Amino acid sequence: MPNVVGNLSTLQSEDQQKRIAGLLAKHRATSAIIGILSSHFGEDIILVLEKTLKETAQALDAPMVCMHLADGQRGELNLVAGFNLDPVQGHAWQRLKMGGISLQAQAYGHGAIQEQISSLVSCGTGGLICAPVSGNQEVVGVISLIWPKSRRTGYDPDREVFLNTVGQLLGLALEHAGLVSELVDNLNQLMRLQAQEEERNRALAGLNRDLQKANRRLEELSVTDGLTGLYNRRHFIQCLEQEISRSRRLDHPVTLIMADLDHFKQVNDQLGHQAGDQALRLFADLLSNGVRKVDTVGRYGGEEFCLVLVNCNQTAGLAVAEKLRSQFEKQSNTGVFKVLGGLSVSMGVAQLKESMGPEQLFARADHALYQAKRRGRNQVHAY
Repeated sequence: MPNVVGNLSTLQSEDQQKRIAGLLAKHRATSAIIGILSSHFGEDIILVLEKTLKETAQALDAPMVCMHLADGQRGELNLVAGFNLDPVQGHAWQRLKMGGISLQAQAYGHGAIQEQISSLVSCGTGGLICAPVSGNQEVVGVISLIWPKSRRTGYDPDREVFLNTVGQLLGLALEHAGLVSELVDNLNQLMRLQAQEEERNRALAGLNRDLQKANRRLEELSVTDGLTGLYNRRHFIQCLEQEISRSRRLDHPVTLIMADLDHFKQVNDQLGHQAGDQALRLFADLLSNGVRKVDTVGRYGGEEFCLVLVNCNQTAGLAVAEKLRSQFEKQSNTGVFKVLGGLSVSMGVAQLKESMGPEQLFARADHALYQAKRRGRNQVHAY
């Protein structure tokens, strides 16, 4: 039969040993904190507080510890020092509202601090224990232990007793050195500087966004025609060179179409230059919407336009050109252009041949366009 009494005795003994070990750790930490506060208080006060919080965290096995000072005039608790706070927690705990509730109540995890737990949980807070930082005269702040959701902790009365002791030691040291008001003033100044820096960072981020937009716009303007939005002549030629290189690697056909609006001078003379611009935009939109996304459309200059049809031979290119010519003739026979009987366009089509460069391909397409013009306009001709 198992020795139940013996097992229970062993368990009790283990619990007692753990508690004794915990008490010893807290005792050693108390001695260390007293040494820090008595020997180093002439140093940087924030550094002293951070050393004290580190000792507290190690003694209580707490992942994060922080200390707030009270600003009664503003009704706020402001973070003055912390140990092991990650950026998210540090930002969330930077400033807490006192809410008109006594600081003593807040210090024990009630009132304003307790009300903010729901919002802090979203930052990963899973547990919180608070104690007052108090001297002989008044409560001047709060010291808090924080556990993330991933590392919850059970109730330990010795932990709260020790935390209250640390709060009293800190309060007495601050009160004795007369540093409470100085710390609050310095903290307020630091908070103002941080707010100014955040505002400058936001303004800088906005300027960077505007600059990026302006750079993108400048880049667009450098490769596009201002009137039609199509690629300009220089960039179109670059795109054609790229398609010729790709054609040689992949061994697929490339066809170039050159288009020229017929009697364009008559449009400007009879209807005005605004109507001429409208005609150019109308034809540009037709070209953009009438070809595939892989194809390239550009304004070559004046009333001349170019198209590069990828993986398309001359026969298919002729069909595309005829479709675009017919659509333009129909769509332009409305509105301001109706008095002219609509508008028309002539097109020349040429397919890339082996060892042919951009200049030779342009020359062939231009020759085909010339033939379309010479034979009566409003038609498509192949080289």
